[in-house]
Amino acid sequence: MAAPESPADSELVEKITEQVEEWSSNSNEALHITLQRQTDSGPVKLAIFHPEFTYPIYGEEESLFGYKGLKIDLTFAAHNLRPTVKITYDERFKQMGEVKPSDVEEPLREFLPASAFSSGLQLQAQEETPTEPFRPPGTLMHSYTNSEGHKFEIWCSSLADPATRTMLNYMQILVPLFIEGGSLIDLDDPQWTIERWKVFLLYQVHDSSNSSPTESPYALLGYSTSYRIFALPRPTMAESSSSTPAPYTGHVLESDLISPPYPQATPLDLPSRERISQFLILPPYQGSGHGRQLYRTMYSHLTSAPNVLELTVEDPNEAFDDLHDLCDLAHLRTIPAFADLTINPNIPKEKLANGHYIPTDLIVPESLRTTLRTAAKLAQRQFDRLVEMHTLSAIPPAHRSTARITRRENSSADYDRMYYFWRLYVKQRLYVFNSDQLAQLDRQERIERLEATVESVRVDYERLLALAEKWASYESVGDGEAGVGALGSGQRRRKRKIVDEDEDDDEGEGGIGDGVADAMLGATTTAADAAEDEVTASSNERNGAKRQKKT
Repeated sequence: MAAPESPADSELVEKITEQVEEWSSNSNEALHITLQRQTDSGPVKLAIFHPEFTYPIYGEEESLFGYKGLKIDLTFAAHNLRPTVKITYDERFKQMGEVKPSDVEEPLREFLPASAFSSGLQLQAQEETPTEPFRPPGTLMHSYTNSEGHKFEIWCSSLADPATRTMLNYMQILVPLFIEGGSLIDLDDPQWTIERWKVFLLYQVHDSSNSSPTESPYALLGYSTSYRIFALPRPTMAESSSSTPAPYTGHVLESDLISPPYPQATPLDLPSRERISQFLILPPYQGSGHGRQLYRTMYSHLTSAPNVLELTVEDPNEAFDDLHDLCDLAHLRTIPAFADLTINPNIPKEKLANGHYIPTDLIVPESLRTTLRTAAKLAQRQFDRLVEMHTLSAIPPAHRSTARITRRENSSADYDRMYYFWRLYVKQRLYVFNSDQLAQLDRQERIERLEATVESVRVDYERLLALAEKWASYESVGDGEAGVGALGSGQRRRKRKIVDEDEDDDEGEGGIGDGVADAMLGATTTAADAAEDEVTASSNERNGAKRQKKT
């Protein structure tokens, strides 16, 4: 039995603790990020903000010992994100034995180019007076103006472009600072790998009418990266006997994901999926609709190639999921066939008898769903959720109660029957998606778990539908820069790990983590996500596609 701690020992521990706290700094608070624009009259600080995270750089405690008044100034040139670092403090702890101050600079060197640590004279020598205004690398994809008359542009460039690689190298430290779980892109990959990547840059274009020709009007507000995953279909016998491969027109199945010879095609011409990797709007510019503009531009561009089958997302967090869902839903609702989708309230009774599978094809026609999903180039799970969300919106809230849901297919009210069948439709997806885990539960627990999950899914869909209405009202009055309401709290969140259908998990570069999107905005974990996680949404829907839940 340990001897009780003496008062003297307690007092010593207390003094040591106080001294440690006195000389400790929170690394999130000590790090100041500045976006600075160079003008003819001198530098102008456009924004100053703190990071969301510094544990990838300074450890899990996000604490630095040995300084009073510690300040780490990380300043980015607004136009090309060239960084400079300046570390200052009021007082430094004198080393006592093995107790010494934390090394502040060295951990940063892993994430920043060596030029960021140059002294003032060295930096001045490195900088050359530009002979012409800075122009973002790549191609202008989209421009828009907000309600205050400010102009914004979105540019797209291949990572194979040296100027783009240089910029990405400058800004990569933003990934660990704002995207929880995000990883840096290896810019030293072989050329054929680098060519798979695209970088989208979102700029505010400042008024330069009274500026010198060499003054850059551009200030970066956010960026995103994407890369291709190749999905190579197996050629038919006719194609195999032909010297020139026929153009791909079919649907890729997992059994088709092999590597046939395509000697006439470059890898980027082969059937592929595009995957969004990193997505970041800088904190001062969140909640203003920029994430929406950036995602829509990316979707339009990345799905325009005929050989791209789907647009997918790499390991999204809940806040980005909201942005993703709302943008995709708004786009699909512009398609009349999708806008007209509703739950069929008239399902023949014999199709609902015990022992029969849930007739999802009769509830929402499968052939129409397949046509719409293929045309929209969305992943299966994403599209299925949007169908569920949209069809729920057609059922009045008064008819979404489970209080009298038992055998509601016999109800005389169409909306009551629609809600009953909607729940069956959602249960089918959840059951298939989580079949391996649900099979381990007894029948009653399985029923209870599915019931709870469906209810949580409904609640979350209603939250998203309310946001969708808000978005539509903003856009109907021409305010394209309205924020996204409940997304703007800035809290840390637990990531929801999902597996997109038919995607290769080996392609794990980058990563959209907690802290992304207009979207890096901070919603807490939704009830639906928590419930789906509780049901354990870790198995791939495709793997259980042939297993169906019986009524």
